[in-house]
Amino acid sequence: MDNSADFDNRWSERQDIHLRATLLDHDQEILQANSKNTSIGGIFIGPVPQGLDIGQKLQIAFSLHSATSVQRHRLPARVVRNHDNGAALAFSDYDFNALNTLRILPYDDLAR
Repeated sequence: MDNSADFDNRWSERQDIHLRATLLDHDQEILQANSKNTSIGGIFIGPVPQGLDIGQKLQIAFSLHSATSVQRHRLPARVVRNHDNGAALAFSDYDFNALNTLRILPYDDLAR
């Protein structure tokens, strides 16, 4: 099933980066899933047992680990597509630190 909200105009390249992510709706955990790919603009997660509502606004939380610290991030996101037992979410309104982390993530060994 492919339900989309006209979001094929990606402004950043998707990377094969795997993160353990938690989806929250109004600060309530609704799902834990793994990312299939990640970019500065969004994330594709799965498996998602049931499709999420297109346009639904959520928060996605994940942690990045280095040798000396753990960085926790929580980013606002919007569901843009359901496909192949997964869901694509577009990030929105994130701060400079989160943007910088997403920018360097493909080149760093933080994701675990």
